[in-house]
Order: sequence, then structure tokens, then C-alpha cells
Amino acid sequence: MLKERVKTSVIALLFVNLIFMTCRLWFAEGLWQESLPEMAGNLPIVRLLRRDSYSIPRERLSAPQKILINDGALWIAYYNSDAVFGPLENRTRQIIEGFLRGEAEDKREISLEEWQRALESVSVYVEYPITYSIDMLCAVMGIGSDAAPKDVTSVEDFIILPSDAENSVYLIVRDTTNDKAFIYRFARGNYSLTREDIAIYTENNSGYYEPAFSTGVEPESVSLDPMVLFSDSRPMSAALAPVNPLSTQESRLRALESFSNNVDTAGSYDDDGVITYVENYSDVRFYPVGLLEYKAVSEDKGVEIASRYASAYETVNAAIRFAENLWESVCGGEPLSMLVTSNLNADDGRSVRITMDYYYDGRPVAVSLPAAGRAAQMDHGLEIEIENGRIVSYRQLFRRYEARGELALGAEFVGALDFFVNNFSYRKGTVIDDIYIGYMDRGGAGELSACWLANIRGDDVTYAYEPREEDAQ
Repeated sequence: MLKERVKTSVIALLFVNLIFMTCRLWFAEGLWQESLPEMAGNLPIVRLLRRDSYSIPRERLSAPQKILINDGALWIAYYNSDAVFGPLENRTRQIIEGFLRGEAEDKREISLEEWQRALESVSVYVEYPITYSIDMLCAVMGIGSDAAPKDVTSVEDFIILPSDAENSVYLIVRDTTNDKAFIYRFARGNYSLTREDIAIYTENNSGYYEPAFSTGVEPESVSLDPMVLFSDSRPMSAALAPVNPLSTQESRLRALESFSNNVDTAGSYDDDGVITYVENYSDVRFYPVGLLEYKAVSEDKGVEIASRYASAYETVNAAIRFAENLWESVCGGEPLSMLVTSNLNADDGRSVRITMDYYYDGRPVAVSLPAAGRAAQMDHGLEIEIENGRIVSYRQLFRRYEARGELALGAEFVGALDFFVNNFSYRKGTVIDDIYIGYMDRGGAGELSACWLANIRGDDVTYAYEPREEDAQ
């Protein structure tokens, strides 16, 4: 019976797709007037199958968060939640992998002024959500690092200059440790990315996007990273209702099994709603809000997840796998919708701190839990500390998010920029690294509306602009 229902559903979806394609061909501008990748991405069955596929931690460890295309007249931004992001990322990834394999014909150092001028020409800017060491980026992309260029130690973005009849493809790399930049040339024909190839991604697009360096905006008291993206976007986004998966004793005991070999014999007590399980070598606490805290008594008594001499990549992968297994044990096999948000630019795997944050439908959900009782301030959905292959501290705010209708974003970018500049004007030397759309979860039970988030250089905290309705007018 179940098999028949599944077959019927698939046939129905395929039928809907056929109608969708036919209508677009008959009544729209025609197949050849539209970007084929965008059209394919908008098919109902494709949208259904790809939902949340970009939010799995290990699968997305090597994926950019946005790609910015300059067609010579204006910028167009694509985020990892957009339908055509995948095909575009595949084209750019081939060139980045060629760089990591050491396949460039030649290279030269350029100034940051030249780096910015390159962005103002026909170009593709690829930005990652975190900083990688070159060895780590090679590892997450499955490439050996022996031939990787040694000029750059850590990266978080790339500029690709497409080829034309006379020129090859060029890749510009900026070192995040010292702001040195290098341009690499690839042999003509080895990597094909022409201006015509990227033109299909800029057709039929609207909206204003512009990097901070190009706007001429320079606040007096606060600096902006050159790639803070100005935009006029106020999209419709789902209102989210947070759900605590650790609300029952059964779910808490399933979570406890990941940290304890003797769940049945572990002592426990309830201190004003905080349930603590005590063993010889660790404590595990469950807070009413859904926060789980594990703490080992010493470095050699933590939960072993990797060899003490494992590489940083192996240690990070083991930690992600542990978090995924823990989540699935509590939530009955549901995949973990999180991305790694801590930089991966340290090559020593013996002492590692990893943070991860939730995503919903492509938008980040930041966390800000104030210190309360024995719980310290928490600024990420998940925080893991590892020493010599053992988890010695694990903190996670367990959250599932359910959509409750859609709302328009409550404020424009300019209002958010003004808010963050004014709030940090008292701090000398403040640099705003990014301003973007997401959600802020402060541990309450109320619905979350999309808002503007900001990252400040040097801070391991996400800040939010959540205007009241009357302030957004």
C-alpha cells in the first residue's frame, strides 16, 4: 500500500513538472529567453528534493556562502539557498581546485587596490563563510596539498576573471593573515569560464547589490570590510516557531547515551529544573530551554572521537560526525541543519574548538543565550572543545524550527547599517565584517522573524537588528 502511494506521488509530481514546463514555453518569453539553470531550479520537483540539502554540516564544509557576479554594469548576488547556486558553484569550484592542485601557469603579487579594481570589472567573487588554511581547504575538497601554492596560508574568498578570445582565466587570491594578494593565470582552454557563460546568471535579475568599497560610504567611527554587501532586498521569509527536542525524559536519556557508557547507573538530581547526570569522569546537564552541557573532569577523560595524533581535518570531521549522530539519536534520524561557523585555519588537530549554527531554508539562525545559573553565555547553536582527540566540553542548544507563515523583512539594509554603526561607535577600531539576513534565537518560546545580523571583527558573537514595527516604517 505504501509503495503504491509513493508511486502515485512521484507520478503526480512529474505531471506537475510537465505542466509547469509547458506553460513556461507557451506563455512566457520562451525557453531560449530564460536562464536554463534557473528554469530547471524552479521546477517543483527540484525545489522539493533540494530543500535543506545545503544545511548538512559535512556535505557543506567546502561550500561557499555566496557568489557575487559583476557583469560590467551591476552586481548580482547568489546565496547557497538559491536554485542556480549549485551549477554556478560547480563552475567556479573547478578553477579553485585547479589552483589548489598547483596547475596555474604563472602568478604575480598585486596590491589591494588592484584586487578591488578586478572586482569592478567583469568578474565572479566567491566568498566562503569561514577562513580555511590552504591545507584544510585541500582536505575538505578532497585534494592532496603537496602541490598547493605556498604563497598563501589562509583564504576565505576568491575572484575569478573569466576568459575571452585573447585572455585565459585568472584567479585572484587574498591571504587573510596579511592581506597580500596574488593573481594566477591558467592555460587557455584548460578551464573554460567565459563572459558568455556567466551572462546567463545576470539576465532577468533585478535588485541592487554593491560592495562597501564601491559605494564610497565611510562611517566616521566604524570601518566596513570592503565586501560588506549593500542591497535593497526585503524578502519574504518564514516566521519560525522553535521546538525543544529535549523536552522529554526519553529524549534526554537518548542524548545521554552519547556521553555515558552507564546510563542506567548514572546518578542524577534536579536543581530548579536543571537535570544533572553525574559520573566519575563527567557531568551532563539538561536545562529547560533545551541546552545540553557536557563537561569532562580532565582532558584524558573526555569522549574519544579521534586519534590523539589525528590531523585537524580528521578531528573536525569526527566532531561533526559525533554531533550528527547525537542529533539523529534524539530526533529520530532527522538530519542536522547546521553549518560550521568557526574558522578552520589551524593545522594542529590536538586542540580544536568548533562552533556550529543552525540554518533554516538557507538563512542562518544565530543564538544568544545570556549566562544564567551555572550556564555561561552561549553565542552559537553548538560549541565543542576537543583535546587530543577527546571531547572535553560540549554545549548545544537543541532546536527544531517550524514555519509559521511568511513575513516581509522588517527593515532595509540602510537602517541596519545605521543601527550597527551607532551601536559600535564607542569602540575604537571596530570593523564590521558582514551584515546579512537571518534569525536570532534568544532561547524564548516565541516565534522568530527574519532580521539583520552582523559580525564584528575579533568578536565571537553575532549581533542582531530587530526593529519594532513602528521603527521600520
